[in-house]
Amino acid sequence: MPKNFGRNPFAGNENPPLVDVRYRCGVVARCVRPDQRRWKPWPGGVVCSWDILSWQLSTGKDYELVWP
Repeated sequence: MPKNFGRNPFAGNENPPLVDVRYRCGVVARCVRPDQRRWKPWPGGVVCSWDILSWQLSTGKDYELVWP
């Protein structure tokens, strides 16, 4: 999975592909729209369990949460 560098990798794309994201807490959310997620860290450098660490293009068709 490519690392998250603090920005939506598909910003400006009118029809972005669905992606799988891995959060800091270990949960993976599959088949999500990248424009509906928070890619930047919280102001002040606050670390959150739900920060996106990495992402990849989805191969599935349905939303799913995978718990560690």
